[in-house]
Parts: sequence; structure tokens; C-alpha cells
Amino acid sequence: MMPIRFVSTLPPAAQRAELLDLLAMVTAGGLIVLVVADGPTLPRILLTLGFTFFVPGRAIVANWPRMARWSQVGMSIVFSLAALTLAAMTVLWAHYWHPLGLFQVEAVLSLGGLGFGLVRRRWRPGDGGDQPYGPWPRMGAR
Repeated sequence: MMPIRFVSTLPPAAQRAELLDLLAMVTAGGLIVLVVADGPTLPRILLTLGFTFFVPGRAIVANWPRMARWSQVGMSIVFSLAALTLAAMTVLWAHYWHPLGLFQVEAVLSLGGLGFGLVRRRWRPGDGGDQPYGPWPRMGAR
């Protein structure tokens, strides 16, 4: 059994990933607060755009390190739009269209995924032989 240790300093790429995760968490949390409190319209619209184009995809990319090598922001946008479209189509197909309920489920799942990604990045087994943010693996014969 490998010992698990807490990593206090991260490589620059992991620090950028952590910053993006925190930005996504603030976006989701702020939107949840504004929706529940029936806050002002303009900030709610701006946070909705940020949430739609970034937060769910960031939760996916944060937990899929090999995908983050391509483009952390670009892949987050692609996965966000795909996941939200799939969720909306599924809810429509099931004849349970409830936009607020759908948003709440998506926001909670995204926050959970982002939190898990932050913890996973900081806690790693042993010496961390499989670095998700290191160089590309060699494709040669062994």
C-alpha cells in the first residue's frame, strides 16, 4: 500500500488548473445565490453565460487530467455545452421540463465534481508516478 501525502506546492500547470476550478466554483456558487435570492438581472445573466459555457465542462476536465493537456478552457467549453445539451434533451424527452430544477442539479453536480478535482489534485498516492500535467508519454515500443 502506497502512503498518501498532501501536496502543498503544485507545478505551474496544476496551479492554473486549480485557479480555473476555483473560478468555476465561484461562478456556480454566485449564480446559485443570485437565483435563490432572486438577485439583479444583469449579474444573473452574466453568471448564467459563464456557467453555461464553462462550469460543467470544467468539472469534467478537472477529473480527466489527460483531456486537460489539450486545452483546459477549450475542452471545458466543449464538454459544458455537450453535457448541458444532453441533460436538457433528456429532461425534455422524459416530459419533465423544469429549468430551475435542472439548473440546481447541474450546479450541485458541477460543484461536487470541481471539489473532487481539487482534492484529487492535492492528494495523490506515494511519489505521484503518473503526473497528469507532465510531458506527453512516449509512443515508442518498449
